[in-house]
Amino acid sequence: MLAAALAAHRAGTLDELLRSRPLLTRWFARRLMPPLQAIAGDLFGADPALQPAAWTVLLRAALAALRPDGASGLTRIAEHDWLQRTAWRPLLALMCHAGFVAVPAFPARYRARADEPAVEQLCGLWGVGASTFYRHADRGRRRLSDVLFGPLFGHVAHGDAALARDLHLQHELDALLPSDPAARTAWHARQATAALAAHEGRAALWHLLCAGDMAGFIACLRRFRVELANDPDTDALLQRCAARLPLPRERFELGLARAALAGVRGDEAAERAACEAALRIAAAVDDPLMLGIVYGVLGKIDEARDPDKAFACYQESADFLRRAGLPDDPSQAPPEVVEATVATLVKLGWLYVLRNDPRSKAVLDRAEALREVGTLSAERVAMLEQAWGEYWRRAGELPRALEHKHRALQVYERLGDRQAVLKTWGNLALLYGDAKDFARAIDYSQRVLEMASRVAIEPETVAATHLNAGAAYFWQGKYDAAIEHYAQALEVAQGAALRVLVGRAHYNLAEAFYKRFQAGDDPVDERLGDAHIGAALACWPEGADPGAVEATRRLKREILGPRDEAFVDRMMPVELAAHFDEMASVQRHRAALAVPLQPLQQVEAQLAIARAYAVIAAKEREAAVALIERHGLGARFAPALDELRARYERQLSREQRVIALWRGTTTDLVAWSSGEALLQQLLAGGTVNKSGYAALCGVGLATASKHLGVLMGRGLLVQLGKGPSTRYRLPAEADEPTA
Repeated sequence: MLAAALAAHRAGTLDELLRSRPLLTRWFARRLMPPLQAIAGDLFGADPALQPAAWTVLLRAALAALRPDGASGLTRIAEHDWLQRTAWRPLLALMCHAGFVAVPAFPARYRARADEPAVEQLCGLWGVGASTFYRHADRGRRRLSDVLFGPLFGHVAHGDAALARDLHLQHELDALLPSDPAARTAWHARQATAALAAHEGRAALWHLLCAGDMAGFIACLRRFRVELANDPDTDALLQRCAARLPLPRERFELGLARAALAGVRGDEAAERAACEAALRIAAAVDDPLMLGIVYGVLGKIDEARDPDKAFACYQESADFLRRAGLPDDPSQAPPEVVEATVATLVKLGWLYVLRNDPRSKAVLDRAEALREVGTLSAERVAMLEQAWGEYWRRAGELPRALEHKHRALQVYERLGDRQAVLKTWGNLALLYGDAKDFARAIDYSQRVLEMASRVAIEPETVAATHLNAGAAYFWQGKYDAAIEHYAQALEVAQGAALRVLVGRAHYNLAEAFYKRFQAGDDPVDERLGDAHIGAALACWPEGADPGAVEATRRLKREILGPRDEAFVDRMMPVELAAHFDEMASVQRHRAALAVPLQPLQQVEAQLAIARAYAVIAAKEREAAVALIERHGLGARFAPALDELRARYERQLSREQRVIALWRGTTTDLVAWSSGEALLQQLLAGGTVNKSGYAALCGVGLATASKHLGVLMGRGLLVQLGKGPSTRYRLPAEADEPTA
């Protein structure tokens, strides 16, 4: 068939050949045409199978792939290659004999007649007989067959090989396009628009790259990150794009797009490396907008791994975005700053929501206010709707939650953002589970998990969906199915180091095992529940998520003892969320004071409440002082701090007690003037290090280290950290030694 096609091309009867064998032609078209159709756009219409021009382009591109020098096209071949290099002769013999290229004139070597066929011209140029020529042509045809029906043009080539194939095809297509560069660019832009509308990310990337639309290229990477993360050609196209990006902002945006692709693939190291590369670019040009954006992305990476680190990243992001030009009147801010600020606020609000912290509403209200003053992109609007949906779910208002989630889903479906659609399906599964519509909950979960079985999906989405599916089965009393899904969630979360989801999976497994023990009285289930409780507590360091820790500690007692139907993931009161340990202590002692007590016990309870509120006041003051020092606002807030200090001195006697204690127990180490200066530093600044002690007390570092050890032994100081970051502070009020 290849020989027949080449002969028909030479004779100018390729059209007749294709139409005389329509079934065979379509069989070959299904095998060979997909790579050409992917980049030819509308050049050959909807059905290129019977178009001679399409087959000519395909044959010419396949012939060009035989060039020993790897270049594209069948022209620009050096005289030395035509005349001397035998490695070129199979290609030259075949392409000239089939009529793709005329034999150029080399009068110094051979003078051909005007009507002399290509066979005789090449025999004269090379000084060979016809049999040798046809051996060269046959060898070229075999190589051409290997190219066409091998992996390269059989649409199974990937990466650099696929890019090389597409470059050969595009070179031949360019001959059919307008010669004017502007018209050619416009044609590629139209094909990219059509590919985007058809959700064909790979084709869109190719045409955007050919059109030189780097911003569109990066936007396409973000929009179709699931499809493109699973396409083996994407990385080769990324490398070609990166070579064309001279501006820092473009390289920064490409770095974030790379991070998004790595996140879908579950490659945390590559995701973080891409973000850190983007951070270095932003820091090098000191662009606060870029810094604000990249810190927001870094926070998202840590959200399910280290929420405290994520919170710090979001705070950094907000600070940089304020520097980027977010004034008190947001309507005067640049649109890109408003867009980035809304993204960070939504992520921060989402983090609060995940902790059942009602401060989330204030953050989301702020994002909503920015939505009203400017025209946000559809993606940002959907993000905000998604966050509101989870907030209202945890607030117990399921109809409002469903309304927001479905709005987000409609936007993501319209955008073709499959990753966001999958996340929203997973969230809807949880919502419908809460609403006791278990059939819908399981249906939405299965949609995500079915997709995950076919293509790579962000591990966080897969693990969370397994948890949501397990919850739907759990609420139906189907504990075996729930445990199976929870176990799969645990496996995925552990593989991706998603510490928060690992803790949730252990918690849910413990809950399911306890319920199965309650139903079946198998002691193995109780032991397994206990083991998962311990594992869950290990995922939440003390103080990291006090609400989760407290719920985990109560779980067994609530299930196997008297149990109420309160949801674990419901919003806490504001002060309980902000100061969990202290407010929990207040609640315990308030409950104790509800009944008559002995005077001694009543005094102890009331003092415990007073201590808890004093600790809360101190924490809030220290947070304010840290911000004042960080932003250089000392002059503005000095009167307020002085007033607060005076109130402390009037109402609390801790400072006097500490001064009296230190005056009586430290004068054997240093003069009281030096000890008083040190104490004032500790009371005002909170901590001191070894070098600070040495400077304040006028001693060497070795003596300072010895003195600090003595003060710790006397209970006057507490060590924080180790190594170079070691600091010392006063003990908590409840732990202070008495004079």
